[in-house]
Amino acid sequence: MKNYLREYKIGLISSSVLILIGYATAFFPRLLSFFGAPSAINFIHFGVIPSISILVLFKTRVKIRKQINLVWDLMIGMAFLLTITLVSAILNHAGIVNIVLQFLFQIEAFLLLAAIISIPMAGKSLHRFRKYLLGFALFNLLLALAQSVLLPIGIYPKPKGGTFADNITGVFGGGGGSAANYVSCTISFYFAIYVFFYYKKVPLWLRMFLLLAACYQIQVSDSKQVFIALAFGYGILLLTRLKNLFELVFHIVFIIVLTFIVAWILLNINIELLEPYQNWINRDIWGFDGLAIWTKFSAFRIIPRYFVSSLNWLFGLGPGHTVTRLGGWVMRDYATLLLPLGATTHAATKDVWAIVDISYLPRESTIYFPLFTWAGIWGDIGVVGFFSYIYLCSIVWRKICVDEFGRFLLISSAILGCILTQIEEPAHMVTLACLLGMRWHEEKEKKKIVYALYVEYPEH
Repeated sequence: MKNYLREYKIGLISSSVLILIGYATAFFPRLLSFFGAPSAINFIHFGVIPSISILVLFKTRVKIRKQINLVWDLMIGMAFLLTITLVSAILNHAGIVNIVLQFLFQIEAFLLLAAIISIPMAGKSLHRFRKYLLGFALFNLLLALAQSVLLPIGIYPKPKGGTFADNITGVFGGGGGSAANYVSCTISFYFAIYVFFYYKKVPLWLRMFLLLAACYQIQVSDSKQVFIALAFGYGILLLTRLKNLFELVFHIVFIIVLTFIVAWILLNINIELLEPYQNWINRDIWGFDGLAIWTKFSAFRIIPRYFVSSLNWLFGLGPGHTVTRLGGWVMRDYATLLLPLGATTHAATKDVWAIVDISYLPRESTIYFPLFTWAGIWGDIGVVGFFSYIYLCSIVWRKICVDEFGRFLLISSAILGCILTQIEEPAHMVTLACLLGMRWHEEKEKKKIVYALYVEYPEH
């Protein structure tokens, strides 16, 4: 067993540390720019993470066939997505900047995950990786808790725009309305769940405190959509585990009853805690022709107006040309930086943003926002691109998620992609990659240790 662990220590330190450095460049830049660093620092990870990942992939000496095949599966999936992005860009005359940034927004986390999977992480290197990863997340949670106290009394600096709740953002500090609060509290909750289930040596009261603190952050930062995504994520996860018809019927009935109970509470009980959620149950805005549906799904109505051939259905309007994070947000916020470099925009994006100005609902809650990831991927790179991205996700689901925790992360993140463009938020996605890669290595190490013990002591 000692020989096994010694073998896994060779050449690990530099690779695992490099991956942590890459992760930090996506995790902390908003905090640095909030306190005065140039806004261009937010783009540094686009150069650092791919460079580090490629370096690690070329440097690795792992010889386990299953591990090598898994990395190749991810690389082939990314290559296919890149091909679709290039076809879409050529078809729609998108700029090179669009191609590079859109592709990086979509595959940066997958590339980092491939690098994590490619190294034989175990023993002290795995412990160090876990310590720093969770340390970053803990710092984010503690800073958000501090902001919830210091912002209202004026000690912590408040940026322009947004309410105090909007600016409880942990390390993802930004102007009000930046949705950084959603990213921060989602990462805090994922961190708390991991610690609760996998850090059994930590006292139960402390693990419970971290979980409650993460829930408190979601509530106090007015990130109620995150609660919805987490709840739906858990519900869908339960349905994927059902083994017979009786269980399916039981859970469906339970969900329906629970939905009616929650709806009754929202309709009939008026307390301050529930106020942020009660604008969701205004009967006047629902229905197939209601304002909520008209606003939320307007991208699917507007984008096809600009299709000039059937190829647009297959390959979309071009990377960064509709409502992905790049087209819908980055091109808008960083236009003075990107447009001189040759970035291109499209009228479809402006038309969808016009809906935000016309309808009051997006200002009431981002759950009604018509700019969200899944609509954006379809709009940018079409049906073929959409399914190529889904295929890449399926590799992670089938071959890297080692337990229900990993599947919960994927499902809840996918639901967040139905609300805003959070699954194109680099910090969220690289955190997801690190947690999934770390769990994959933890399970791999556990199996190897059990096997080593069995070989050494077969009578036991």
